Formats: sequence, structure tokens, C-alpha cells
Amino acid sequence: MKGIFRLCGICLLLCSAIARGEQLTVVAGYSDIVFDAATAVPVSWELCQSLCATGGKRRSALLGPDDGYLQLLAPRNAGSAFVARVEENPEYVSVFFTNDTRQIVYRLSRTQPIIDLELPAGTDLELATGSGFVPDPLPGIGATYTHVRGVQLTESGQASFEFHADEPDKYSAVQAAPGSWSGVRSRYWAVLLEPLSASQEGGFGYTGEDRPVFVLAAGDVAGAEPLQLRLYAGPIDWRVMREVSPALSEMLFAALWDFLRWLTFGMMILLNWLYALVGNYGFAIILLSLSAKVLMAPLTMLADRWQADVNRIQSLLQPELDEIKRNYKGEEAHERTLAVYKKHDVSMFYTFKSAAGFLIQIPIFIAAFDMLAENIALNQTVFLWVNDLAKPDAFAELPFVMPFFGGWLNLLPFLMTGLSSLAAWLQSEETLSDELQSKQSLRLYAMSAAFFILFYTFPAGMVLYWTSSNLFHLLKVESGRLFRKR
Repeated sequence: MKGIFRLCGICLLLCSAIARGEQLTVVAGYSDIVFDAATAVPVSWELCQSLCATGGKRRSALLGPDDGYLQLLAPRNAGSAFVARVEENPEYVSVFFTNDTRQIVYRLSRTQPIIDLELPAGTDLELATGSGFVPDPLPGIGATYTHVRGVQLTESGQASFEFHADEPDKYSAVQAAPGSWSGVRSRYWAVLLEPLSASQEGGFGYTGEDRPVFVLAAGDVAGAEPLQLRLYAGPIDWRVMREVSPALSEMLFAALWDFLRWLTFGMMILLNWLYALVGNYGFAIILLSLSAKVLMAPLTMLADRWQADVNRIQSLLQPELDEIKRNYKGEEAHERTLAVYKKHDVSMFYTFKSAAGFLIQIPIFIAAFDMLAENIALNQTVFLWVNDLAKPDAFAELPFVMPFFGGWLNLLPFLMTGLSSLAAWLQSEETLSDELQSKQSLRLYAMSAAFFILFYTFPAGMVLYWTSSNLFHLLKVESGRLFRKR
């Protein structure tokens, strides 16, 4: 199957090279397209984050010259070369390609990332995105955000189709139907197709790493009506997509449970409100972290109270448990340990209380990070020394490339780890013995190191959020320490 896709692509490029004549540029809505007038297909196609006519600089190359393709395969004689004609009205820019046997029509919306496509009956469509559609590679765990995959969206959610080098002949069949959208997506951009008239056979194949190809096989239907398709080509922006179709909004945060998705949307709305207030997404993320701390204060207080109870019980039991550990073994040690718990009327599972206090805060953590990871508003957004909040902060280039960590010095993870380590050094619990306090500090240091490794290659917006959270936690710890001293 892989060989077939490559052969089709090569044939298309050769045919285009032979037939290519006059080119036609159309800028409308969220698309900037250069058509080959003779073959009626794009040779270059850029997607804009906002209306292209406004001169928006944030773009993604969907197709480039000899890089990716949109192929329309006629069931019979393709006829002579096409003649192009453009018609405009306040809502659409329509491009008609006509020859002696067929007519192909592209209607580009002026206000939405929508293109209505009318094809002759029985025409097969094949789309393979170019290399410019693949996000810039990131090292380490950050590579999670650099993949391109096939997707199908319905009102019940998103299904993904990923392909790897070890499965070049893989092909996944799908049923493309009205109300569902099938196509290709990257981190921030998507090109998706919805049949408007009847269901069609479709599928996803593989042409290279992060280069899936989508096929819509209409079949040879004699005497059938022209095929009506709707194409979404633009940003993965919730506000833009929900105006087009409710099914499209399922693309955002698709991997989360429903309650987490709505929590994540709530975090996005809060971030947008803070941005409207301060006019800078970096400061808005800092304020978002502070807002989350304030909103989570009742749960945090409850978690702190549970942790204090666990610390008090642990300090009470530890001397007796240590003595049993030193002097007894086997069944006798177990029986004496049970006796200690019974003596102090304590359950053996009392430590779960501290875990529960931590777990109740996890949903906010997940919602914030998923929202920042998929928020196109952070794409190419500058903050202080960070050139792009959607990528690692890249403070300085290293003279070498480290495995996993890459070839750049990222400053934010060091600030994040320094703040959390300082908080661990200052934090003390009156309910803990000196020995247990030392053990807890070591655990906090180990957690700081683990977060450093985990976050080092993450996008700067996500690390900025956690750095800010660590800063506010440090201020809380220090204010509590000073209050106790006084």
C-alpha cells in the first residue's frame, strides 16, 4: 500500500510538471492557495491562524511545490486541460475549473476556514500533507507534541490513526459520512473533510514518518449527482471550530474524560479572560497559576489538614515501630506491629489519607497542562526571553547535543526546580520528628529532580505555569514559617 501511495504521488508530480501552466492565487478566509489552472489542484496551500486577508503571520504550509499533494482522480476520460474562472460575492470566493468533460468547483468562505468542494460523480480524492505541516521536532518527552496523525471526528469523540516506520503497509479503512469529519491534524492545524450528500468509503495510509495520507474513494457511479464535500482547513481553535460544527470541537482535549474536558475548557476561558485583562499571555499564565491556587485553597487546606494528621500519627508510631523492626522478625514482628496500631486506635491504612489529599488536586493539574499544550494562542507568542511559549524556552544554544535533553539550555526548568528545592529546604512540619522531617525533605528533593527531567523538554508555557505555581507555594511556605516564628 505504501508503494501505491508513493507511485500516485510521483505520477501526480510528473503530470503536474508536464501540464503546469498558468497559476492562480486565491486568498480567502483562512487559506492562501496557489492553483495550477490546467490541473485544477493546489500546488501550494498555506493555512492562517486568523483571516489571511488581514496579513496574519502565523501560518502553516499544508502543501508546497512538489511537497504533498491533493489529487483528484476521474473515473473515466479526464478530458482536456481545465480553464479557470473566479467569481466573488460577500460570502465566498468561488473558483470554477472547467474542461470538455468535467467541472470542479472550490468555494472558499471569506469568514471561516471552510471550503465547499464540488467534484464530478465518481471522483476519488487523495490528500497527503507536505513536510511544512509537520511541527518542528522537539527533544525528549516534548516530541509528543510534534506528530501528525489521521483523525476522524464525530459527536461522540475523536478516533486517531497513527503510523510508524515499522508498519509502512498499514491501511485503516473508515466510513466518511455526513456529520463526521475525516482527515489529518498536527498539534495546532487540521485539514478535515465531511461528505455533504452521502456516505463514502475512506481510509488512512502511510507515506512516511508523520506523513499520513487520507483517501476518499467515491467509486464509479454512472449518472450520479456531483459529489458535494466540505473541507475544514485551518487552526485547531475551539472558538473557530465550534462555529463550523459541534463535532469539530471534539478534537480538543479528546483524550480526557468528559468532566476533565469541561474543566480544561474552563481553564481556557479563564486564561482568555486574564489575557484580555493584562494583554500578555505570559503574565496571563502566571495569573492563571495564582488563580488556580486561590480557587483550590479550600481543597489545599483540607489536604494539608489530612497530611498533618498523617504526620502526627506517623511521629507517634515511629519510635515503637522502629524498636519492633530492630528486635523482632517474621510473624512476631507482624503481630507486635498490629498491637501497636490497636493500642493507638489507628488503621494500618492511615497513610492513604495523605495520598487522597494529593489526588484531589490532580484534575486541576491535568486540566491546566492539557489546555496549555493544545492552546494555539500560545503558538509563536513571545514572553521575556522566550521566543515561543509553544516550545522550550531555548535560553542559550549549547556547543553539543545531549541525548533526550537536546542542544539548548532551557532556563525555566532550572528556575522551577530551584524554587521547589528552596521550598523543600524551608518547609518544616511541627508534627514530624527530626528523622521523619529529614526523610520528607529528601522525598521533596527527589520529586523536584523528577519534575526537572520530566519538564525540561516541555513547551515553555507549561513550564511557566508550574514555575509560577512553585513560586506561590514557596511564598506560602515562607509566610507560614515567619508566622510561626513570630
